[in-house]
Amino acid sequence: EMQWLQGKNIPSFGMKTCNSYEGMKSGKMYVTKLGNQCGCEVPEFRPSLSKWVPNETINRKPSTDSINENYGVHSSLRLAYNLAQSNYSHLCFVGDSIDYSIYDAFKVNLQRASKLQQNGQLSYKYPVLFVEEREFEVNVSRTDNGVHYVPAGWRQLKRILQTEVVLYNNDNSKTAKFSYFQHYGWSPWDVELLENCNIIVMNLSLHYDSDSGRGNRFGNPLTDDTRAAITTLVNFTTTTTTEKNRIAIWRSTLPQHFNTKNGHFENANITDGFNCVPLKISFREQSYNVVHKIVFEDMCRRDHDLKGSCSSYEQHCTANIRETKYQTTYQFRQSNNLTTWVNERENPVKIGTILQWDISDIFDNHLWHPDSLDCTHYCYIPQVFDAAFERLDLLLRIKLKNI
Repeated sequence: EMQWLQGKNIPSFGMKTCNSYEGMKSGKMYVTKLGNQCGCEVPEFRPSLSKWVPNETINRKPSTDSINENYGVHSSLRLAYNLAQSNYSHLCFVGDSIDYSIYDAFKVNLQRASKLQQNGQLSYKYPVLFVEEREFEVNVSRTDNGVHYVPAGWRQLKRILQTEVVLYNNDNSKTAKFSYFQHYGWSPWDVELLENCNIIVMNLSLHYDSDSGRGNRFGNPLTDDTRAAITTLVNFTTTTTTEKNRIAIWRSTLPQHFNTKNGHFENANITDGFNCVPLKISFREQSYNVVHKIVFEDMCRRDHDLKGSCSSYEQHCTANIRETKYQTTYQFRQSNNLTTWVNERENPVKIGTILQWDISDIFDNHLWHPDSLDCTHYCYIPQVFDAAFERLDLLLRIKLKNI
């Protein structure tokens, strides 16, 4: 990849080559379990060769200049460093395969930064010492008072992925951790596993029917499950721990570009000739984000008195953690006769802050999907993901300064 980054020996693109054993063995492209992190066939957006320039035309020519500190991984590295320097060094992505893609892109961006620094291609004042990923097995037979409470199924959370990055500055090393928790639909039985997180980034969407709002997994309406998730995030940010303050973030749903009336997958006619298409103007804000917006407007308020460019992305939400009208963690434990993690003496009504990480516009390009049959996932383009991490860094920097 080093010569690739310098515009030399540019490999040809094609998903078959990308996903083949030879493609992985050669090391020319990053390949993940999803098979969609290795780049598009669109020449203008090849990984590492595209340059993200907001509000300007894309630079279509490979760069032959030396890679500077702003090239491709600047925001990812800065975000990792800012978290490592703070008391919020463990960031957790909670969600479906899109959240896995985001987690994986963050990991690979940091791996690229480390390799570029080692080879003298990237000069940065916060050197990366190493980036390492580990897996932690999850006990799917957990019990409470003798009751097994984790439902079975192929989407069951069985392992947690965690990447640790060590950065060096002024003779000191600092560590940040990033984890991924598979969460295909609201799963209150897994909330307890998030207790070690300092920051939670969550989303619910693609495994719910875009028309009816019903979940494909458990049949709960997306509106109710979003309420339950907000309730959990409020409780997370207001619960006193040894580390005290915590941060909750809601990620916007990324656009789908199927050739349907609203771009969603439902009723899409998937054929060999099927192509991803731009969203129609009337559906630029797709149904999942509309549902989330309605629920947030009902449960939360924005503090318009706050100063700062990101103040409009702070939601102050009021929730009853012992609500039983929808499947809160409390309702789930009560209905299953579970006893732990429930404090009946605690005031159930809480007010917590949830930040909104809105990145749907960054990914609204139908050319950035891995192939014509998958108009949901996105290719691994370092600069595109780095633009998203730039917004996350801005959100967190303002929040961390205020605490």
